[in-house]
Amino acid sequence: MKRIALTILLLMPLMAGAQQGVDAVPVFRASPFDAQAAAMDDLRRDAAGDLPLYGRSLALGAHSMQGAWREEQGERTCRLAVSSPGALAMELFLENVSVPTGARMRILDGSGVELHAFFPVVLPAGIHEFSTPLVGGDHWILEYREPAVPGVQGYFEIPRVGHAYRFVEEFAEREGNCHVNVACSPEGDGWEAAIRASVRISVVVPQGTGWCTGTLMNNVREDCAPYILSAYHCGRESTTANFNQYKFYFNFQYATCSGGAYSTAQFITGAQLKAYSDDYAPQYQGLGGSDFMLLRTNTDIPEAYDPYWAGWDATNLSTVTDDGVCIHHPTGAPKRVSSYTQTLVTGHPMASSGLMSHYKVVWAQTVHGWGITEVGSSGAGLFKQKAGAGPVLIGTCTGNSSGMSCSNHTGYAYFGKMSYHWTQNPNAANIKLKPWLDPDNTGTLVLSGSDDPCATSTLVAGPTAADQPVVYPNPASDQVTLAWPGAANARFTFLDAAGHIVLAGGIAAPQATINIAALPNGCYLLRVERDEGIPLSARITILR
Repeated sequence: MKRIALTILLLMPLMAGAQQGVDAVPVFRASPFDAQAAAMDDLRRDAAGDLPLYGRSLALGAHSMQGAWREEQGERTCRLAVSSPGALAMELFLENVSVPTGARMRILDGSGVELHAFFPVVLPAGIHEFSTPLVGGDHWILEYREPAVPGVQGYFEIPRVGHAYRFVEEFAEREGNCHVNVACSPEGDGWEAAIRASVRISVVVPQGTGWCTGTLMNNVREDCAPYILSAYHCGRESTTANFNQYKFYFNFQYATCSGGAYSTAQFITGAQLKAYSDDYAPQYQGLGGSDFMLLRTNTDIPEAYDPYWAGWDATNLSTVTDDGVCIHHPTGAPKRVSSYTQTLVTGHPMASSGLMSHYKVVWAQTVHGWGITEVGSSGAGLFKQKAGAGPVLIGTCTGNSSGMSCSNHTGYAYFGKMSYHWTQNPNAANIKLKPWLDPDNTGTLVLSGSDDPCATSTLVAGPTAADQPVVYPNPASDQVTLAWPGAANARFTFLDAAGHIVLAGGIAAPQATINIAALPNGCYLLRVERDEGIPLSARITILR
């Protein structure tokens, strides 16, 4: 790793209660940003159909042991300053991260004013990459805090800084002026759930960062698994480490139809690639299939984000007559809604390919604008209303006809079909979409969305009426009792937080005791099913 020379920046006290005097904070300067080279590469990427970038990855070469450490108020604090001259905004890419429980970070300006509030540094076992949020400015301070536990000190490296140069919040010109905010009525009416399910994704590739859109998806187990569906062309270049540095921004939208306040504070970091179309084919403008990828975030979605797990329709339809919308983040901007009223027909961005993998969408003029899709909309969900199921996702955005813009609404937007994602891409069986959203092979093709899929269980955790299936105690220690009248020859499975089956067996009587002594403490999904009837489930906590 190349070592970057460091200088010393003198700062006044950084926070109330800090020791008086002057703090010495080391400053790390990124390698220079070459605007001309970036512009040329942007043209090349556009011609190749690669993800457009809003930021470039520049070498930094810092690590936590080079920061200014001290103890205060029961915590151990490290501060280091980062500079990338000319950046509209910056974000840091961390590697070899090993930090104790309770570790957190925030961003300060040079005088100690908070630019971004504390955010937790939470990494699942085996994950050692992380990234900070995107924060405006070309010079600011990273502050890291951890509990002051004797003999335990966190460590992380910052080999790269993301230098943002376009498409970033209020710091640069963004999307066209035709877009419709999701708060607008009537355009957003009836689509509130789909809006809550839609997220902005900061995609990380070796060269830098780009914007895409994704949708939090329900699955047939309805176990709150944090699956996010987007477009394969967004993440085709990403490495495993890059995926762990993705950021997913929830509820990034204007407060009113005309604009107003918005926040980027609700985000989570990191994901793992679970399924993808594996359909890159240059002879078909880069696509030989429906262009999807399914990610599972490294951490659960906080309840405070008010998430919605979107429903979907994977029925193989050649046309769709229902009106509907796309919820998206054009050029990474706050959430927008685009509407369609014409019948959707099947096709492909390159008609001569003969592939029937996409819906062709014509955008409609509405009361507040004529929203289109553009850079950053890739991966966004296409929704229609389904009787009995509410808004369901039927496709994900790949791109537009050449020349489409806010001043030119002609042509088509192309959305990879949910039914094609399901089983029809030229990919291996284990990375098709169906095994992940219908892991028990139930044959379900239409699924409703949910505010809280985990709460839809009809298996009650505790004794109740004689004819009501129950499981108890909860929390449990070494065993649980399952009582399901008339349920002889039922089957049960315990799934961990990652969706893996960790215990399974059969029930030969209406009441059975299940030994769970081998399972570690944690939260599990217990599913019970017979050959006939709807499977039942409940969340079980094991605590000793």
